[in-house]
Amino acid sequence: MALLVASVGLSIPVDVPDSEDLGSRSVFRWDADTLFASLEALFLETRTVSFAEAESAARAMEASGSALRAELSAHETAPFDALRSLAEAQFRYAVLGAAHPQLLDDAEAFVTATRVAVMRAAAGWPSDRATHEALYRVVFGGRMAIEEALVQAGGGGLAAVEIIEEIASEAPYIDVQGVRVHSGDLLLSRGGAPTSALIARGSDFANTFSHVGLAHVDPETGRGTVVESLIESGSVLTTVDEYLASKKHRILVLRMRPDHPALLADPLLPHRAATRMLDRLRAVPVPYDFAMRWQEDGSMFCSEVVYHAFRAEGAELWSIRSAMTAAGLVRWLASMGVREFHTLVPSDLEYDARFRAVAAWRDIPALLEYRRDNAITDVLLEEADLGRDLGYPWYALPMARLLKGASVVQGLTGREPSIPRGMSADAALRVNALVSRVNPTIKAELAVREEAFHRDNGYRAPYWTLVELARASLAAVDAELGEALSPRE
Repeated sequence: MALLVASVGLSIPVDVPDSEDLGSRSVFRWDADTLFASLEALFLETRTVSFAEAESAARAMEASGSALRAELSAHETAPFDALRSLAEAQFRYAVLGAAHPQLLDDAEAFVTATRVAVMRAAAGWPSDRATHEALYRVVFGGRMAIEEALVQAGGGGLAAVEIIEEIASEAPYIDVQGVRVHSGDLLLSRGGAPTSALIARGSDFANTFSHVGLAHVDPETGRGTVVESLIESGSVLTTVDEYLASKKHRILVLRMRPDHPALLADPLLPHRAATRMLDRLRAVPVPYDFAMRWQEDGSMFCSEVVYHAFRAEGAELWSIRSAMTAAGLVRWLASMGVREFHTLVPSDLEYDARFRAVAAWRDIPALLEYRRDNAITDVLLEEADLGRDLGYPWYALPMARLLKGASVVQGLTGREPSIPRGMSADAALRVNALVSRVNPTIKAELAVREEAFHRDNGYRAPYWTLVELARASLAAVDAELGEALSPRE
């Protein structure tokens, strides 16, 4: 997806969703302050009980969760009460793992079993907003619960590679660190840059992932390639090793479910989709689509590579398309040249019942940094809604325009441009403000406050408290940011 940055003082006509569309796709709210407060209290209480008592509570939760999961497939529509109960059970089980790390593996197994059962059952449910919200609560909520437990447990106890579910496929495959990655698999990922956090947190369903790529495996050579589109260069074909070497906090492998009618009719459909797109982009690379006009394929952002690959084989992806409706975010995106606000958000694929999650890679040592970036981004999006924008000193623009001109020449000579094709000099300066000034300054202050909380309380700040600390951190360093973040209106 495109970089999400602000531009002060610009008035750009944009094609925003109409009022009816926005009303049906407003920003998701957890509305669970009472639950989250109770979880923190439960964590403090559970730390005082014996492991035997905690283990007994875990077994009771497993019995209850198993009974709820067994009911799911009997429903033709999403059973919202049962799904909400399962979502909350994941949080409560994770608390046990946070307080007694010996239970972390069991907590993750509970979350994984819940995810698998829910996504299997969802294959028969309607694809509507209410169902999407329910799946989001369970799937994203489960991941968030385990991440919180990992933070409290000091980051240890769980493997860096998580096997979620074995999904059959007739497409060629390669073995990647013990995971079979098949041609046509989707690779959701989250980078380590502040802009990746902004992409992941910026849609109406704040999430983990900011990018999607398409795996291709050559059946003759066994060579694995990731087909993707990057902001810096547009379409790109990378080896699996190159893909894994780039900084990523998380990678999630998704595969089309084997009982899907399209796959039953053509078991190699995903492989054909990946092959078609690889051949196309190898012959004629395409630039990055900053406008996010996903219906057109003359230029493509990351999601479009996947969408148009499968569409060419007769399969329409994105059963639900999230919108980006927060006022500040829409303003920021418009200043970047975005024209489509109801678009193909990478993370929405995780809740598309045509796919199943196979495995995940996670950078556990980087978890604290990842959470800080998320909290800072949530706070910056709040500030955007209050009218604040990323900025820069006026005298920096002429030099940036010269650099933009040089970037055009770089692109023509086959080198990676300093400023990506399709990004203005103004936008590049604002990206630099976020990456080099705003995020690092707030993060340095937040790290101090988070460590003080840890020292004073004997446990890490849970995420909802981390956001409060990020607000306080911004207030403390606001004056230092200067032109990089405009004053409140």
